[in-house]
Parts: sequence; C-alpha cells; structure tokens
Amino acid sequence: MFAIQETHQLPDTMVTLSRVGDAAIVNVTCPAVYDPQTQMLERFLRDLAPSVGGRILLEVAGIARFNCAWINALIALSRDCTRMGGRLMVLGMPLRDERLLKSTGLDRFIDLVHDRRDALAHFEQSGNAPWRLGVDRLLDSPTSRAA
Repeated sequence: MFAIQETHQLPDTMVTLSRVGDAAIVNVTCPAVYDPQTQMLERFLRDLAPSVGGRILLEVAGIARFNCAWINALIALSRDCTRMGGRLMVLGMPLRDERLLKSTGLDRFIDLVHDRRDALAHFEQSGNAPWRLGVDRLLDSPTSRAA
C-alpha cells in the first residue's frame, strides 16, 4: 500500500505516498525542513494535488524542525487544495509548533488534525460509499466514483 513516489537527492529525507480511495496520504520524515527540503516537498505535493482533487493528508510527525518557508508552503498548498475542491490536512504537528501556529493566528490557514481516522473519514464522505473505500483498501486498488 505504501510506495515511494520518486527518488530525492536530499539526505535523510523520506517521503512515502499511499492512496485511500480518492485521497493521498503523504508521510514525510526529515530531521529538518529548510529551504531546499521545502522546495522539493512543495513541488512533490503540487504535482500530486491535481491527481487526487486536492485531498491530501500530510503526516509531519517525522519532521523535527522547520522554518517559515515550510509554513508558507503549507499555507499556499492548503489554498490550492481548497480551490481544487479538496482539503490539505496536516497530521502530527508537534505540540510546540502547533502552539506557535495558534499564537500567531496561522492555524486559520493550515488545517491541523490530531486523529488519522477522523481525517480519513472526512475524505470518505467526499463522494465514495464507505464500503467501497474499505474494499479498495483491502485490495489496494483505485476507487471508482460511485454512480
């Protein structure tokens, strides 16, 4: 179910992609996300977004540190996903960083979620029957739109 989408030249950076129905789950593991990592990750997510209608669950628990370029990229990607009719949800933001986003008001622009199941339930409600998504998860096959 998990597959590496592309090989990256940045050391200590791993991105895995899985699909659940029409949504993408992207897990990022990187000790620090600074400008070079931000550029690579933003390009990857921008290329991915149209193929999943902007429905992306981004798991960032594996990111230890980041700078404002990463926050700006998340805000821009969130807006792009919304324009596509989807939603970018960020899961696993460390509590310290989440507090920083809340204290600055930036959490209004980044959809922070705390439970993977709830985030996936939101995507399941966006057009596919839940039983179809469950079967597709078991078979690891792409979901067809319910007629």
